[in-house]
Amino acid sequence: MRVSSHGRLVGAAVVGGLGLALVAVWAVQVGDRSLLSPVAVAPLGLAVLLIAAAVWLGRSELDGRVALRVPLLTAVGMLVFGSFGVFVAFDLLPMAPAPRSALVVLHFVSVGGAVGVVVGLFTARQATTIRALRAREAELRRSRDEYQDLFDGVGDTVLVHDTRGVVIAANPTASDRLGYDADELVGRRIGDVEGPVHDVEDVDDTDVDDVVDTDATHDRIVYEAVHATADGETAPVEVSASLIQYRGAPAVLSVARDVGRRRASERELARTRDQLQALNRVLRHDIRNDMQIVLGLGRLLDDHVDEEGREYLRTILDTGEHVVELTRSSRDLARTVAGETELPLESVSLAETLQAEVDRRREAFGHATISLRGDVPDVNVHANDLLASVFRNLLNNAVQHSDRDEPTVEVTADMTRGGHTAIVRIADNGPGVHPERKDVVFGKGEKGIDSEGTGLGLYLVQSLVDRYGGDVWIEDNEPRGTVVVVELPLAEE
Repeated sequence: MRVSSHGRLVGAAVVGGLGLALVAVWAVQVGDRSLLSPVAVAPLGLAVLLIAAAVWLGRSELDGRVALRVPLLTAVGMLVFGSFGVFVAFDLLPMAPAPRSALVVLHFVSVGGAVGVVVGLFTARQATTIRALRAREAELRRSRDEYQDLFDGVGDTVLVHDTRGVVIAANPTASDRLGYDADELVGRRIGDVEGPVHDVEDVDDTDVDDVVDTDATHDRIVYEAVHATADGETAPVEVSASLIQYRGAPAVLSVARDVGRRRASERELARTRDQLQALNRVLRHDIRNDMQIVLGLGRLLDDHVDEEGREYLRTILDTGEHVVELTRSSRDLARTVAGETELPLESVSLAETLQAEVDRRREAFGHATISLRGDVPDVNVHANDLLASVFRNLLNNAVQHSDRDEPTVEVTADMTRGGHTAIVRIADNGPGVHPERKDVVFGKGEKGIDSEGTGLGLYLVQSLVDRYGGDVWIEDNEPRGTVVVVELPLAEE
């Protein structure tokens, strides 16, 4: 607690001045008398007491305004006792010599000062203690009010029950969701409103002991249960229970969050996953197999068409290859979003994956020039088997979105300066990407300029690279075209 020092210094100075004044008067009045005389020494001792009290007052932590009580009571004591001393010396002892009468008055004044300073210090100390206690009480009251506001304002169901399982406190949310008045909840057993997890259809038939959080500490556990309302309905909840001290006794703080919506979302997600898996199977088997038959038969027609028909045949074959690539991208996207497996990340050779995909794209796009310039670093990156899909979609995008009859694509790979990531650059001589679209071109459904593509390929690229912990962005190529840069983290050895 901060206290004012000005009042203490003024009070100490006044009390010390009064003590020094007593010493000066004592020295004048004693004169040549023996200093060893008890009559002469007594006022000096009391004056020293005032000086000592002044030193203590100046070094204390009393509030300045309270400290001013000490010199005031000291002066009042000296004045009152001094007045009585004058009455004794000059009215009751009229025949006493003047020096002796003055010494009597000095005794009374010094005694009054000593009494006043002792009373002043005591009352000042008491006042400071009372003020500190009141401030502490106000702080505790504010803390209690804040705690109560927090307790009442929590959007989850909060119950406090003792070690016997009897509810001793509940917040308004608990009353609203459980359908009880606050007075009705208090006094009930926790088992009346909280049941085991298998009491509700939305939760698997599991015992509470099996769903306790394995990371829970000794004084906090997290588990799933159900809450039973006053109307007999049940709702799944996730409960976080902690051991606390409530009103001086051990108790359990139970915070329950309604997970009904989460359960519904999980069911909807499961249905979506099943649908994607079904779509994945259709794309992987039915559509792709049928298109392979179309492409095979189309290639057999190459020797049976004239020059005019050959151009149409090439359009058919190119369109068929595009459909096959689309099924691959859709299949990989389905595996990424809700795949049939977890697709764990592993160590994948960058050189082998990149070289193999460049070779496949060269074969698929005979009219394009796809080159791998320089050596690819012999490193492994943190990815999985879908890394090939990243490079395949970027190479497809570079060729299919080109406005040239014979597109040119150049691929390079290198290491960053720190040696923690690998950089792959895929540069083309196409129309390029407008600066305003560079940050959104990897979004779901985005298409390249003048492209009839679906946009799934680049969205899949962004999704996979993000999962690998890497990054992908677009730069301008010189003199024209686009450079797609993929940065991948190296796998730990």
